[in-house]
Amino acid sequence: MLDIFRGLKNLIKVSHIHIDSSVFRLHYSITVMILLAFSLIVTTRQYVGNPIDCIHTKDIPEDVLNTYCWIHSTYTIHSAHLKKVGFEVPHPGVDRAPRDEADKKYVKYYQWVCFCLFFQADSG
Repeated sequence: MLDIFRGLKNLIKVSHIHIDSSVFRLHYSITVMILLAFSLIVTTRQYVGNPIDCIHTKDIPEDVLNTYCWIHSTYTIHSAHLKKVGFEVPHPGVDRAPRDEADKKYVKYYQWVCFCLFFQADSG
């Protein structure tokens, strides 16, 4: 895992001429390195794990369904959180599709976080 961060040490440059305060130098050097490090951590599936893992059957290939779940949002059902797990519902928030659309709470995966961290570090 440390091999990922070795490229970040090239961002550290020691200059003997200072035209700004030490707090500002700390901000634009360390903050950029932290943002790039977290961007790398989020994008490497090897160390963080699968970002999303959908429940699937053998009818649909796992990679296809995980890609679909990565792109599209899913939802939980508010009334299913109040039911007894294992008897009325298989998992908290999972139940048959409700007729009332207001009973659904949509959940989207944050697949753009790594890009936002990178672009924020790039603008720093």
